[in-house]
Amino acid sequence: MGPNDSPDLTSPLIVPATEAVYFDTDDRVFGVTIEGESQAYPLRIVNAHEMVNDVVGGEPISLMW
Repeated sequence: MGPNDSPDLTSPLIVPATEAVYFDTDDRVFGVTIEGESQAYPLRIVNAHEMVNDVVGGEPISLMW
């Protein structure tokens, strides 16, 4: 990793939508649903990391932006 690279976001803290007070109503998100489990990853946070590694619905995923 170079000095200007951001680390991948791995196992991000996931909170219920009702507790995500840092969202604005017009924020864009990447949405993922696997095996009935859904997660939303805010674009402005993904922008800072460019790569998210997580587990959704028991499946490992990688989101690259």
